[in-house]
Amino acid sequence: MLSDCPAVAFVGAAGLDRARGFYEGVLGLTIVSQDGFAVVARAGGVTIRISQPPQVVAAPYTVLGFAVDDIDGKVAAPSARGVAFERCAFMGEAQDERGVWSFPGGAGKVAWFKGPDGNLLSLSRGPA
Repeated sequence: MLSDCPAVAFVGAAGLDRARGFYEGVLGLTIVSQDGFAVVARAGGVTIRISQPPQVVAAPYTVLGFAVDDIDGKVAAPSARGVAFERCAFMGEAQDERGVWSFPGGAGKVAWFKGPDGNLLSLSRGPA
């Protein structure tokens, strides 16, 4: 029923100008519009609506992820702009010094980082 309809992702932000600075300036997303309610961005054909709710509650799980071909290159760019990738002690040696975790068996990789309001975002290469 909805499989042929474009999906829209939603992320909450405490300040739209600060959110725009991060999503556009740090992550390099294309901004489509901004008004008093939201910043609308595009990434890989997906619309991302960054809205300003009365209270932002950072999710402790991944709320927005980006599928990438070259995770090493894609981790380097935000790192150079001050993004700190998450390190999880329980992942042990499966996570390298940059924070890139390798799937068991080597089928893919994921790196997690937080947006300006504490929401967990990710870069991943491999099976969805």
